[in-house]
This record gives sequence, C-alpha cells and structure tokens, in this order.
Amino acid sequence: MSNDTRHTLGAWGEEQAALYLVNRGYRIVERGYRCRFGEIDIIAGSAEELIFCEVKTRRQGALAEPQEAVSIRKQRRLLKTADWYLNQHPWEGDLRFDVIAIVARKIGFDIVNIEWFQDAFPGEL
Repeated sequence: MSNDTRHTLGAWGEEQAALYLVNRGYRIVERGYRCRFGEIDIIAGSAEELIFCEVKTRRQGALAEPQEAVSIRKQRRLLKTADWYLNQHPWEGDLRFDVIAIVARKIGFDIVNIEWFQDAFPGEL
C-alpha cells in the first residue's frame, strides 16, 4: 500500500471514529492535535471526562488487528502529548486514553468492524 493510500485510509478512519464518538454523545474538542512530542488523533469530551483517542485503521485481511499497532512506545508518546495539551488547556475532570480500531473492506471505504477500547492503556507508564 502506498503512503498516499495509507494516508487516505487513515484520514477516512479518523473521520469515521469522530462520527462514532459524536453519535455516542461526545463532542470533538480537537482533531490531529500536534506538538513537539507527537500527535493525538482525536480529543473528545463530555461534561465529566476528556478522552485522548488513538485511531487505527486497517484493511480487511491485514496480518494484525489495528489496535495491536498501539505499542508501548506509541503509548508513551501519546502520554507526553496529552501532558503537553493539558498544560495548555487545564482540565479538572477525568482523563482516559482510548483506541478506536477500524477494519475497512479490502476495496473501497466501507466499515467491516469498529471497536472502541475504552481505557485502552493507563495514564501512566
């Protein structure tokens, strides 16, 4: 898969994940938040909690499940990025780190499966 195709699939997956969260009552606070430590795909919130969400999208038939791509190294980068975000945007409520894993059809952009892993990893590593 070329980098352009992978980028297009990833952007599509992030859009699907944002819609998925909105349909469950969350508001999207930020998308593609970047700082010197890394990027957080989606920051979503409710009155009580703020969610830092990593989105992983793969084609049907891939060798690994999408959520398996969120390594310890990636988790550490997400934690540092979230810490930076919270220094800029103080928050008093609960925090959570989630992963949304999307599997798309081999051809085209149709969802085969979407899984939401809440509290996918601890807020400290």
